[in-house]
Formats: sequence, C-alpha cells, structure tokens
Amino acid sequence: MKIVVCAKKDLAGCVALNRLLGGLLARHEVFVVLSDYVLDAECSNAYAASLVAHERGMVLEHILPWLEARFPQGNDALCQTYLGLQKRHNIPMELWGPMRSAESRQRMSALAPDVVISCRYDYVIPMDVIDMPRFGTYGMHPGALPDLQGLCSPFRAMEHGHDRSGCTLFHLDAGLDTGPIVEIGWWPIDYGRSLLWNFMHTYFAGIDTLLRHMPELEAGRELTTYVQKSEGRQYFSYPTEAEFCSFTQKVGPLVRAEDYYEILSWFLPGGLADPAMPELRTLVESLGPCGTGS
Repeated sequence: MKIVVCAKKDLAGCVALNRLLGGLLARHEVFVVLSDYVLDAECSNAYAASLVAHERGMVLEHILPWLEARFPQGNDALCQTYLGLQKRHNIPMELWGPMRSAESRQRMSALAPDVVISCRYDYVIPMDVIDMPRFGTYGMHPGALPDLQGLCSPFRAMEHGHDRSGCTLFHLDAGLDTGPIVEIGWWPIDYGRSLLWNFMHTYFAGIDTLLRHMPELEAGRELTTYVQKSEGRQYFSYPTEAEFCSFTQKVGPLVRAEDYYEILSWFLPGGLADPAMPELRTLVESLGPCGTGS
C-alpha cells in the first residue's frame, strides 16, 4: 500500500515516527508529511516554554544537528533523526504548511494514498483530504477518548491520578477527536518518571495498536470502528501556568534529566553506554537546566 504519515517535527514526533515506520517500511511505500506549528499557549509561561524547549527548540536547533553531523548517513541506533531516516531508508519526507491550504490538498491528492495516518500532527485535516485514501484516514490521540479530548491528555491522566494513559486509534471525521474508535492502546503510567517520558510511551501504545490492525488494512478493508459515546466526554485546553505549577508540586517533574538523557540515548548506537553519550550530555547541559520541575 501507499501510506502517507503525517507527523510533528519535534522529539516526541521523531521518536514516534521511528517506531511507526519500523512496522511499515518492510511492506509498504511510505511518504512522510511533517508539521512544525507551535501554539501560543505553549510559550505563554515558563513551565510551558521549558517543556517546548526540551521537546522542540533544543532538539531542532542543537541536538538533531549534532547527531546528524556525527552520523550523516544515519546509524544502527534504535532511533534515527529525520535526516537519518531519509538517508538509511530512502523515505520521501517534506515539511508542509496547514493541511487546509490549497497547496497541501493538491499535494496529498497527487500522492493518491491508500491510507493516511496522523501521528502527533499539528494541523486539522479537512474532510476532502480525510476522504481521499481508499482504506481510511486514522489518527492517534494520546488520550483515552471520549474522556480526554483536547491537548496534553497524558498531563490530564497523571493530574487525575490515573493508573494508565490511553492512546486512541480512531478514524478521523469533521470534528476534533470525535471520530469513531478502532481501539485504545494503554500505557501503565510510571509516576517515578516525568511527564515527557509517559507522554512518549503513550504514543507507543497507540502505534503498537495500529500495527496490530495493519493486516486488516493490508487485506483491503477499512478498520472496524465503534461510535464514541457522549457520556463522560471532556475537552481540555493546554495546561495553564497554575496547572503546571500544581502538577510539579503534587505529581512530578515535566522533564527529568535522566529520563531525557535516556530518550536521547536511543539515537546513539550504544545507547547510554555509547562513547558519544558524555559529549551529548555536555551539549544538553550547555543549553540550560534539564530535569527541573519547570
């Protein structure tokens, strides 16, 4: 099949893309569309700005360029940078603007995908694009729908003391997080880890769920779904400064240094024991505090 994957250009997006492509590339032709939109709310206070810096700013401006300079053709690590994915697997990958734009719609139409997968993608996908693929357009929402609609759902799951965080695989429709559900993948929340760590692993649960359903798509059938119930539906906006402050005091850190270094070690062939790991740590330390509550 020809599959278009829509993903985000940041650390969580890159790690999730690696895991997803690992289950698709052997059997399918894949094209990746990237987005890099940042909400105003993500820079509205020190807590949000610190989280975005660790997810995006530090990564795109310093960490990924450092990795790509060291491994210009990629390597055999668990994860590759965006350039490493393109070099090692010959994957076409482009940064597009909003999917609602005429240019993006025309590009998607020209690709003529059999399936579209939205995994940590920034932009709303309009219905004419949703309807393009023969076997459906699917999203992975990092929250258990319909209970946790909206932004930063793993934050809400941890804030509410849930035992697990769900990533919902669903068929996109005209609403936001309202489409019929295929299945919810679950990650057991580790409160000894940071928000960022649990956030990333929530996506893994959704990706693994999608990959289990791939044989149905490969047989030429849209995935079986069930309609979301209205009971219990809640929509959450991006956390406020007060909510972030309360979270760091009562639940745990947004970013924890050792969690962060472990995630970055996935891009090195030797992981945490790689000879380049001390240099990578030094680079991160030079960019500012890591592992604080904010």
